[in-house]
Amino acid sequence: MCLKVFVPGLADVVAEHHDSGFVSRTRWWFLRHLARPRTAQEFVPQIDGLRFVAIVSVLLYHMHGYVMAKAAAVGSTEAGWLHRLFGEGHYGVPLFFALSGYILGRPFLGSRQVPLSRYFLRRLTRLEPPYVINLLLVFTAKVLLLGVAFADLWPSLLASLAYSHGLVFGSHSLVNGVAWSLEVEWQFYLLAPLVFLVISRSPSTTRHLGLWALICLGGWAHSVDYDPGSRIGISLLRYFGFFMAGAWVALFDVEKRMESRWPRGFDVLGVAACSGVIAALLAGGGFTALLPALTALLVLAGVRGRWFGVVLGWWPIHCLGAMCYTIYLYHFFMVSALGRVFETLVGWPSSLESALLLFSLFSLPLVLAACVLPYLLIERPFMVWRPGSNRLVDAFRIKA
Repeated sequence: MCLKVFVPGLADVVAEHHDSGFVSRTRWWFLRHLARPRTAQEFVPQIDGLRFVAIVSVLLYHMHGYVMAKAAAVGSTEAGWLHRLFGEGHYGVPLFFALSGYILGRPFLGSRQVPLSRYFLRRLTRLEPPYVINLLLVFTAKVLLLGVAFADLWPSLLASLAYSHGLVFGSHSLVNGVAWSLEVEWQFYLLAPLVFLVISRSPSTTRHLGLWALICLGGWAHSVDYDPGSRIGISLLRYFGFFMAGAWVALFDVEKRMESRWPRGFDVLGVAACSGVIAALLAGGGFTALLPALTALLVLAGVRGRWFGVVLGWWPIHCLGAMCYTIYLYHFFMVSALGRVFETLVGWPSSLESALLLFSLFSLPLVLAACVLPYLLIERPFMVWRPGSNRLVDAFRIKA
């Protein structure tokens, strides 16, 4: 059964604040300031828990890339299991795509109609301002502090602001390289209403078979070895299978299939899906075609499994997962800055595995902590703001 958690009244939350103990006060602060604000819809903390898994994977991937460059400079060539595992952390981005498919699919596939005007307005007011602010901040810093030529960076900024850098230049943005995935997200946002309209008007069996056909087709598209600089390789055409994976889980959830039966079976399914994802990533090649299907099972286990739900719904996990957008936009620059600090304070070990372990232990908590400030100042105001309403959404969270 999908674990939904509803928000208590203000009195319950305030009462918790007066509980003694550091953990209680920390929990109150996390739920009050970091957790996803309350909306009219039911809150699924496990989705933010999966977002936490995705963003940590991406963080470890970029830390791996940074350490690899430093290790090459000091002549270290040793490679072990951490090197292989962290090197596949890019999977966090397709996992984000699947979660987007789930989040967008639930309201469109439910009984209540979603006005297109409200849908697009919410996308613009929620996602666009933090993205634009980030690009302008990074652009300014690169020009004024790093000495990058304004004329060289200006075309990239314009294309990134229009979510079209990959389509125009066939490469990652020179302003913020991670923006390519947000361009893919927007390509799906534009098509999602039509996709979900077709799904919602199809017979139940046809819906499921059609979505799984698209998931499998998307797996093939994802596994194709695209040329560097290929526009297809950084577009929706390569990743649509993951969005369809999330859409299928949303459909499964909305139809309440197997609602109260065998919840621990979903945990078994989740363990098998996790193992399959890791095996497919490490094997590479044609095995990556299995990733959208395995991701569908992983997300299903996350929202339906009993123990998966407990872990992913734990308050530190889902509160930090709510910050994933800010972390994603700013983490690359923080990793680079922390790398210089680490080199000064600790130095790079000759062992690549030791360097990966020490740098990740040093940097991961610091990146998460450093992202709290831009999250509170830049992103969160747009999470709680609803255009046309004089009242902000309730920012208080769950009582567990």
